[in-house]
Formats: sequence, C-alpha cells, structure tokens
Amino acid sequence: MKRQFVLCMRGLAHAGWVLLALSLLPNRARAQWATQTITLNPGWNAVFLEVQPANPDCEAVFAGLPIESVWAWNRRFSSVQFIQDASSLVPGQPDWLVYVPPGDPARSVQNLFSVRAAQPYLIKLKSGAATTTWSVTGQPVVRKVEWLPNSLNFVGFNIAPGGGPTFQDFFASSPAHAGQPIYRLDTSGQWQLVSSPVTTAMRAGEAFWIGCAGASTFSGPVEVTLDQRDGLLYGRTLTEQTLTIMNNSTVPRSIAIQEMASLSPPDASQPVLAGSVPLSYYKIDAASHQFGWLPLPSQLQNSSLQPGQEWTLRLEVNRPQMASFTPPANNNGVLYQSVLSISDDRGIRYLISVSSEGLQHYGASIAGAGAAKDDVNTPPDPRAGLWVGSAVIDKISQPANPGSPTNPVPVGTPFQFRLLVHVDNHGTARLLQRVLEMYKNGTLKPDPNNPTNNIIDQPGHYVLVTDNSLIPQFTGATLSDSQPVARRLSTAAFGFSQPIPLVADGVFGSGQFTCQVNLDYDDRLNPFKHLYHPQHDNLDTRFQTKLPEGVESFTILRQIEMDFTAQDPDNLTLPGWGDDQLGGDYYETISGLSSQPIYISGTFRLTRVSTIGVLNDGL
Repeated sequence: MKRQFVLCMRGLAHAGWVLLALSLLPNRARAQWATQTITLNPGWNAVFLEVQPANPDCEAVFAGLPIESVWAWNRRFSSVQFIQDASSLVPGQPDWLVYVPPGDPARSVQNLFSVRAAQPYLIKLKSGAATTTWSVTGQPVVRKVEWLPNSLNFVGFNIAPGGGPTFQDFFASSPAHAGQPIYRLDTSGQWQLVSSPVTTAMRAGEAFWIGCAGASTFSGPVEVTLDQRDGLLYGRTLTEQTLTIMNNSTVPRSIAIQEMASLSPPDASQPVLAGSVPLSYYKIDAASHQFGWLPLPSQLQNSSLQPGQEWTLRLEVNRPQMASFTPPANNNGVLYQSVLSISDDRGIRYLISVSSEGLQHYGASIAGAGAAKDDVNTPPDPRAGLWVGSAVIDKISQPANPGSPTNPVPVGTPFQFRLLVHVDNHGTARLLQRVLEMYKNGTLKPDPNNPTNNIIDQPGHYVLVTDNSLIPQFTGATLSDSQPVARRLSTAAFGFSQPIPLVADGVFGSGQFTCQVNLDYDDRLNPFKHLYHPQHDNLDTRFQTKLPEGVESFTILRQIEMDFTAQDPDNLTLPGWGDDQLGGDYYETISGLSSQPIYISGTFRLTRVSTIGVLNDGL
C-alpha cells in the first residue's frame, strides 16, 4: 500500500566543506575534527550532513540560526509517492520527525531532538530571514545508504566541494537507479524533476529524492569499506587496520588518499588533540620483489582503479613517531587525531576519522585498575605491562678451541627459548620465569542513597601473579571444564622462582638491559645434580653431610644482556614495531658449565600481551 509524500519547498541548499588547518608547520598533524559549512537560503533547504556534531542536541546544533523548523524523514518500510503539495508537511505526521525552536506553538509535538551524521534534513528558515551560513563542527562519518525498494528515497552522498559528478555519471553503474526520477530544489524553491541527468552536476552537502527500482546496496560509484564503521580508530592496542576502496562504476578512476588539516576539539568534554596520527601503508612491489611498510606520503595515488576492482590498503599507526605532547592540567583524555581524505578524479570525496592513543598515558584516570596504591596519581610508563617473546640463539663459542675460545661462531641449527619480561608502572623491567593471569573480584558497599542496596565500591580487574602464596586471594581468568582457572605463561629456560630486576642503561625498548641469573650448585634444577645418583646428590658417602660446591656440582651463572634495536632484528614486516613489538640483540655468558665461560648470541623479540603495570596487585 502506498502512502503519499506531500512536499513543497523554497530555497536552494548550497553546501561545502571548510577544513581548517591546526598549524602550517611542515609535516604537522591533522586532526579528526572538521567543519562543514552549509549556506541556508531563505525558505526551505535540503541538506546532507556529513559530520557528527560533538553535541548532537538540536538546541545546540541550531543555536543562533533563524530556524523555523527542521525535518528528518522517518523512513518506513512502505513505498513513498512523491507529490508537490506543501499542505501535508505538518508537525506530528508519522512520515517526518520535526524540530521547532522554543516558543513555537508546535513545540508540544516535537519529536526530533538530535541530529546524526550521514543523514539528509529539510531546514526552513523563518520568514524574512536572510541567507545564513550554518557551520557544523564534528567528526566525519561514512555510512552506506539503506534504500527503500520500489520507492523514492530522501538521500545525500559524499561529494567533493569543488564540484561533483553528473547524476548520469554517478548512477550509471546501478540498474536500480539509472534512469529513475530524481528531484532536487531549484532556485524557485520547488522540487523539480532533473530533466537532464547527463549534464546536471551534483553538489556537496545536498540532499534530494531519487527513485529505487527493486533492492539496492549502491552507495556511490566509489565505495569505501572500513574495519570499524566510525573510522580508523586505533585506540591503544590496535596497530593495523584495513581500508578497502571499490570502483563500482563502469570506467577507470584515479583515487587519491591524503591526510587532511586539523581542527581542535570543539569543547573540553572531548579528548585533547595531541597531534597527528603518523601512518604507514603496506606496499607490495611484485616486479622488484619488494614489500614492507612505508610512511604514508602527502598523497598516495592509484591512477587507474579499474571497474569492479578493489584497492585494499593496510594502514599501520606509528606510535613511536608521534610528537611529544604535554597536556593541560585538566583534560578529558588525550588523542592523536587525523582526517583521511579519499577522492577520485570525478568529484567523489570521503572523509575518514582517524584517532589513536600514544605510547604515553596521561592523567590519573588512565592508570586504570591494577595500578599499585602509590601509582593511582602517576601516569604509568609507556611500556608498562607483560611482554612475551623468544630468544633465538644462532652463535655459540667453543671453549675447547685453542685459537678462539671466546668468539661465538654460527651454529648448525638455531636454538629458541621463551622470554618473559614485565615492566611496571615506574618503568622497572623484571625477567620472569612464570606468571599467572588471574582475576580479582570487585567489592560492594551500601548505596548512600538507599542503604538497603549495594553498589560497586571497587570494580574487579585482572592481575598478574608471580607469588604462589597469593594465589588463594584471586580467582581464575578463564574457564576450563566450566571451572575458573588461571592462564599460565612460563619458560623452561630458567629455574628461578622470584622476578629478577633488569639493570637498565636507557628506557625499555631503546636501551641495554642486563641481569644475572644464578642457579645454586645444590638447586634441584642444577644440571649437575641428580636426586637418585650417588655421585651427583651433593651428599657424602653416608648420605648425611652436604658437600661443598665443586665436589659433585657447580653453581651456574648466566649473565644476560638484551640490547634493543631501532629496526626489527629479523627484518620482518609486521606492524607495531617499536610499539607493541620490541626486540634486538641477545647475549649471554654462561659460567660453571665448563672450565671456561661459554658465550652465546642471537636475537630476541617481545610482544606486549598485557598492559597491567603491577605484579601481584601491589600486595
């Protein structure tokens, strides 16, 4: 059953983007806030909003404008028949949501309270109002069009400010829309059928009615798909995301990608802008057999994206390259932010929000659960957390070699063993033999407003445990056979029970870290000792008196050195190097196994698996 849509408008909406630079300094960041400016003419205007305002409340968005009413199509699931008749556009009808300013008699039936990005709107100015510029600061949002089949649809698209494609060029590749009626506002303010789609160009920020014959998923001749619908949001843990650009048209297109200029956040409720989000892209050059991560240039271009072809782009955030930043005393978080522009050579332009936290944490609230009691007001070290990886030994000395007993030489087959390192909130690194991930239950307290009810006092959180005596105080972090159990990480390469501090010459990730691991001659894990062998039990012939060191067993001393390097020691091309992946050169001197020290060397790499910056919950 068809419902009639009745509408008559006056005015012409002309919209364009103004993206303001935060700074003109070379290589300066650009942030994810942008301003869309729309010219509102007297009477009615049909507009397409491309940014999400920081405060979406209608009262805030339309403050200071001579607005008579704002209308949003209340999309339903039955077809719409277009008729030019203004009398049916009245507040309270089911097809439309409406906002009116305070004092309007229709305020009682108002049902539009906030605005959303990637949505079309009808805006009517008050009688006698002059041409007005509407500036909306927000975050760019990309949404796919959800078409109502076999009906007219009130829609808008992402069009470049300098001039868009013709309607014919835009819809040529979509059977559901090619040749369908298109209505737009003319200079007299009436919805008019576009009589010449071949020569009529689309405009940025414009909304119009277009017919859809059958079902459709068409969102434009160039379509952008993201891992997350709201943009490239890396947060603190993500290092790589994928961006896919699809040529849905019937002709080749040239695609350009640029980082765009920045605006500061519109108010103090938003995270402070710390700088740009340095990005790299993964390049594969089959002709020269080269592949790897390269810095995103000022303009990355695909000069000939063929019809039906996808351009899949892997984008990595380079947190180690982020500019240092000192936040203001009072802030609501800190973010590095950018806007990515994706445009073609025919007038299509998308803006993508990009944001990421840096290596450094800011503010007491960022410290989070699991911080030691004296750490709650101190931002944790950027590398705080549990790092797990391995050392690969590919060289070892030959003590029996009279010519070079101390020089490590290549081995036939490399030997690999696990490494566990924890960095606390103060930046102190410790070598671990084992660690358990467990959970500390939260606590409750009486609600001060209703003492008969309980509210959360301290929320539960995960903990890292190395002290076995503390295990009963916590519960499991995962389930096995429906029972809570701890997650255990350990290494067979060491036998010590307590974490060993690493002596630092630099900061974790860019300096030299050393420690000594001692294995006592009478330790049950000492390779010279055997519980059931009379010549290797460190006892006399009567099995009564302990023998001194050197009779049956020897203390093993391992002097360990880890030298972090700026480049991946294995020349791998994984994202996150210098961020959540670190490594370098590994050296070790082993004394006690032979009459001469044994020298080994190789490489090591570590991956951060937890950001908990305290062991044993600080107990």
